[in-house]
Amino acid sequence: MTTVLDSGLLGDVLLRDALRDILAPFDLPPVEDVAARRELAESLLSGQDNGSVDGLALSYAVIAYCASTEDTAALVVEALRGNHDALVLDGARGGYALLPCAQDDHTALAGALHDQVGADVWLAVTWAPRHDIATARATAEDVLRIASGRAPGVYELRNVLADFAVLRQAHVAARLARMIEPLVAQPALLDALRAFIAEDGNRTAAARTLDVHRSTLDHRLRLIERLTGCRPTSPRALLTLSVALTAHSAPEVPLPRTH
Repeated sequence: MTTVLDSGLLGDVLLRDALRDILAPFDLPPVEDVAARRELAESLLSGQDNGSVDGLALSYAVIAYCASTEDTAALVVEALRGNHDALVLDGARGGYALLPCAQDDHTALAGALHDQVGADVWLAVTWAPRHDIATARATAEDVLRIASGRAPGVYELRNVLADFAVLRQAHVAARLARMIEPLVAQPALLDALRAFIAEDGNRTAAARTLDVHRSTLDHRLRLIERLTGCRPTSPRALLTLSVALTAHSAPEVPLPRTH
């Protein structure tokens, strides 16, 4: 017995099959295949992608992230789980996420991710075409290293440009780190400098943060000048002290290795 399809149904079947054939080369590994997607993320992040994998976006938001706890880091992965286009390489307290996006959309994507997690997490984001993801990853790592010493949030290169430039010059970073060394043994002075930097040189706000009288803060700032040779109340000197503090104390961030 021969079954005859009506023309409308036949048209739907043909259209479905045609679309399946057209879109097949652009299918990423299924989201459930965690190992395959992780391997793909590592390949892109390490610069080993030779363009042979079909279906990848032309450009990505490259995000390096770290969290205060392993549970918080897991929230980042969970927030990305529903994004079938996201590629994630995660570790215990940090990792990388690659999100397809057009240029200039990367900051908004990272901001939305941070809002969704809503916890103590630091995100460093940059944008790159597919062939340059490894370079973007290195930049994001350095930005994250600087940002992790600041308040949680989303950071781009432009937010930490002076610190970034110094950290990329090892001999300059070493010299600045030595300059700040006399403060390390005096926590009160170190806290005063950090608060003064965080408040953009506002003495009243910094004294409030430290819960000390403004005259006490002024005394500590004079001691900082005596020990470092930089006057914190000068905007240029404060920038120097801020970068020196980063050079001395920027931590290594808990990111998984890429090969």
